[in-house]
Amino acid sequence: MAKASDTATGSSRIFVRDATGLVREVSWLDAAMYNMIWASIPLAIAFLLLFGPAFYTGGNLYLAVIVAFALTVSTGFLYAMMSSSIPRSGGDYTWVTRAVAPPVGLMSNLSWNFWITFFIGLYAAFTTAYGISPLLRLWAAEFESPGLLDAADWLVSRAGTMTVGIVVVLLGAVLLAFGRGMRTFLRLQRWAFIVWFLGAIIVPIVIMLVTSRETIMTRFDDYVTALGGPGGASQIVLEADAGTSAAPFSLTQSILMVTLPFYTLAFIFQSVYFGGEIKRGKRSNLLSIPGAHAVAAVCLLVAAFAFLQSAGRDMLAGFGLADPASYGLAFTPLYTEVAAITSGNWIIGSIIILGFTAMLIIFVPQTMLQLSRNIFAWSFDRLLPEKIAEVNPRTHSPVVAVMVIAVLGIISVVIISLNPQLTFLVGLFGLALTYLTVAVAGIMFPYRKPEVFEASPYNRRIGGV
Repeated sequence: MAKASDTATGSSRIFVRDATGLVREVSWLDAAMYNMIWASIPLAIAFLLLFGPAFYTGGNLYLAVIVAFALTVSTGFLYAMMSSSIPRSGGDYTWVTRAVAPPVGLMSNLSWNFWITFFIGLYAAFTTAYGISPLLRLWAAEFESPGLLDAADWLVSRAGTMTVGIVVVLLGAVLLAFGRGMRTFLRLQRWAFIVWFLGAIIVPIVIMLVTSRETIMTRFDDYVTALGGPGGASQIVLEADAGTSAAPFSLTQSILMVTLPFYTLAFIFQSVYFGGEIKRGKRSNLLSIPGAHAVAAVCLLVAAFAFLQSAGRDMLAGFGLADPASYGLAFTPLYTEVAAITSGNWIIGSIIILGFTAMLIIFVPQTMLQLSRNIFAWSFDRLLPEKIAEVNPRTHSPVVAVMVIAVLGIISVVIISLNPQLTFLVGLFGLALTYLTVAVAGIMFPYRKPEVFEASPYNRRIGGV
C-alpha cells in the first residue's frame, strides 16, 4: 500500500491515517497508455489537419509539432521527477503543498480540478460530434438509411449531446466505484488503447499513404451523394480553400500553430495524479511520461505527412473553411471520417471511427479517476470530510470521492451541452495556470525539501544547478 512516509514524524495527527489504502497495481506501461489516451493524440491530429491549413496560412505543420515538442518536453521531465520523488496520489497538490506552501498547493490543484471537470463535459460533446455521429453517418451512407442519418444529426444537437454525456459519466462512475477498482479499469483501458491506436492512428495513416488524391475525391463524392447531398462535393470543398493553402511559408503562423499540437504534447503526464498506485521502478515515470511524449510527437508528424501527401493541403484547408451544409452534410468530417470514406470499406471505416470513439469514451472515466484521487488527497490531509478518503476494501477505490466527481461531471456535461461556444481553448488556458505553479515548485523543491530531493532518483545536478 502507498504510505504517507514523505511527511514528518507524527503523520497520524496530520493525516486521516498512516496508509492511504490505495494499492500499487499500475505498471509503467499502463501509465503510459493512460497518458497517451488522456492527452488525446487523435484530437490533436484532427485539430492540426482541420485548423492548421485553414487558419494558419503559410504555417508549417511539421515545424509546429517540433516546436511544441521542444517547448513541452521539459514539463514531462519535471512531472516525472516530482512524481518519482514524492510518489503519492494527488499530483501537483502534493508537490506544491510540500515544496511551496499548503495554500498554494490547494489553489493550484483546485484550479486544475475545475478545468479538467470542464473537459468531462467537453469530451461528452466530442463523443457525439466526433465519434458516434460520424459512425452512424458512415452506416447511413452504406445502407442507404435515412433513419441512421437522422440519428446522427440528432446526436450533435444539445439534447443528444447531453443524453450521451450523462450516460458516459454514469458508466464511468460505476466502473471506477464498483468494478473491482483499478484492475477492471486498467483491463478496459488496455483494450481501449489497442482499438484506439490501431483504429484512429495506424489504419488511417496506412490508408492515406497508399491511396491517390483522385480516389479520395471520387469516394468522397460518392459518399455525399449516398447521403442525399449534391454531386461534386469534393470540388465544393476545394473551392472553399480560395488559395489559402498556397500562401508562402510564414514563421509567425508556424509558431502560432503550435497551440494545436500543444493540445496533446503539453498533457502527457496525467498518471502522476494516481502516482501512489503505480508500481515503483527506477525508470517507470521516465518511460510513462517523456517516453509517451516522444511517441505522441512521432504520431503527429507521421499523420500530418500522410494526409498532406494524399489529400493535399488545399483539401484539408477546404474542410476547415467550408460550411458543411454547402456540400450536403450536417457537420464537418474529421480526418477519421475522411480516412473511413477513403478506405472504401464500411467495416474498415467503422474500425477507424470506433478507435476515435473509444478514446473519447475512456477519457471520461480516466478524468474521473484523476479527479477522485485529487479530492482524496485533500480529504487525506483533512481539508475535506474524512468520508471522502474512505477506500472500499474490496475494490481499493475511494467510492465516495468517485460519486462526488460523477455529480460534478454531470453538471459539466449540462453546461457544455447548452453552451457549445465553450471550446477546448478555454480549458487549455486554465490548465496552463497550474503548470506555472508546478514549475515554481520544481525550482524550490531541492531547497525546500533537500532530504527528499537527495533520496530521489533525480538528485543529479548539471553545472552545479
